[in-house]
Amino acid sequence: MSSTAVRATEPTGAARTPAGGPGPVVAGPECGLRERKKQQTRAAIHGAALDLVTAHGLAGVTVEEICGAAGVSSRTFFNYFPSKGHAALGLPATTVPAEARAAFTAARGPLVADLCELVVSTVTLPEDRRRMKALVEARPEMVPTMLQWMADARVEIVAAATERADDGRARTAVTLVMAAMIEVAHRFAVTSQEDLAERLRTVVSEMGRLAAG
Repeated sequence: MSSTAVRATEPTGAARTPAGGPGPVVAGPECGLRERKKQQTRAAIHGAALDLVTAHGLAGVTVEEICGAAGVSSRTFFNYFPSKGHAALGLPATTVPAEARAAFTAARGPLVADLCELVVSTVTLPEDRRRMKALVEARPEMVPTMLQWMADARVEIVAAATERADDGRARTAVTLVMAAMIEVAHRFAVTSQEDLAERLRTVVSEMGRLAAG
């Protein structure tokens, strides 16, 4: 997942349950304010981690130093990112949203097409990918964090896919869509969830045509 998350947002006034599990429904302006504050906190942590890791390397920075620079507690830090490496790259822990999983399970379209929608609802692509690429190039120790994040995302999405297909077919379909997502991240600067979904479908179609010869 980030201040730059490419996710669907509820229309103004839509009701939803706050993050963290069951609870009272929050709606309207209060919901919007909560989300803005979360985005600001996420952006502050990410920005501090990115600056510090770029300057000192992953091993040269502690979570406490990032928290101090961002003005948050360590508890707040781990509410947004699972590690300092994830924070520097702007990659939150990947979980399939319950609503997206339910929609995917109930859908009856082609498996790969429906997986595109599920992946778009699950995987966060940072908008500042230019800085992310520069960080990885300057600090190769960041590569394992990125690879682990991708692996974690794949595990989550495969688990959802097996609700509609056998294990082998689910894994193959997810591998195809995740490979297309990586290509989208390299090739395009997406501006919204809808844009990301369209780009992903386009690349998946290209892959299909290439496979067909």
